[in-house]
Amino acid sequence: MIFHQLKGRRPHLYGPKPAGHPSVGERCAACGIPFAEGDYTALIPLGPGTDAGARTAAAAGRVFSPISTEVHWACATGEEPE
Repeated sequence: MIFHQLKGRRPHLYGPKPAGHPSVGERCAACGIPFAEGDYTALIPLGPGTDAGARTAAAAGRVFSPISTEVHWACATGEEPE
């Protein structure tokens, strides 16, 4: 699971993914299986990236907008969406 990156918080559930969504066909960063119509996903924060302001905020423990990646809900949580 990827919970260690979320500091114990559960990710937000997105979906079901509609037909024609831009990420349909893109590969999940966790399992490599392409996203399909009807999939449920989550955005997983990776960190501040190269943005100097975000890095400073992260280092100080303040809120920042992280670089994120989309994964299947089951890849992020280990469970099927309800």
